[in-house]
Amino acid sequence: MHKIEAVTVNHNTSPYMELMLRSLFAHHPDHLNLLLTVLDNASTDDMSGLKTYLRSKGLSNAQTGFSTSTRNNSHGEILSRFVFDHPHCTHYLFMDADVCFLEDHTISTLLEELEQQDDAFGIGPRMSWDGVEEIPEDVRKDNPDKCDARLHPCCALVKNTPLFRLIVKEIGLSSAKYLWAERDEIADTFKMMTKVMKTHGLQHIISSRMVLHFFCVSYICESTKHWNEAKARRRDGLLSKYRLGGDMTSSDSGENER
Repeated sequence: MHKIEAVTVNHNTSPYMELMLRSLFAHHPDHLNLLLTVLDNASTDDMSGLKTYLRSKGLSNAQTGFSTSTRNNSHGEILSRFVFDHPHCTHYLFMDADVCFLEDHTISTLLEELEQQDDAFGIGPRMSWDGVEEIPEDVRKDNPDKCDARLHPCCALVKNTPLFRLIVKEIGLSSAKYLWAERDEIADTFKMMTKVMKTHGLQHIISSRMVLHFFCVSYICESTKHWNEAKARRRDGLLSKYRLGGDMTSSDSGENER
């Protein structure tokens, strides 16, 4: 019997979080077979829509003890703590606030595909910028951290094993910084864990299912700031549709952002 403990963290991303949750429930209309924990980093944006939706689903948002002004990205540390606090499950599902589900039964498909591959420790969906096409292969090769070099935590289903919990305990899920002789290298959230899993002959796999991922909406990168308004327009358009009980179609995708 599978038991999935799912977690998501709001970091001044309340409209994105509402969209993610609405799309999650809309695309799993029969039964969402997981226990969902919604956490918050003392967000200061407008949370009214998110709170209304959480109440309608009988959910609450617990505070992490962190704020939106921590020195470093707190996401990996929060997810590590979640693993420590929820040891009794078969799988963990980590979801970023800036994901929109596109296809029905995505979670059950992730689970089915993960269980079919013994050497896989976790699985993530294919990712799209526009809700229509997967991120091009050449772009992924240029930046493999999007999903190829690491299991991206935007939507990651992981088997709860003693090895995974040991890695979380000893190394954690946070970003790390390599200090090479002539350069520095950032290993983004989940990448160190992914690398250590590889030393045990375990890999992450990519699902047949796809999600829309807005990218960089909480910890803003300088190179993506010019996309913020376009992302917000797309988010608000989709959010309005979901609030009316609609679904996402390709005609709602809007302009492509990277």
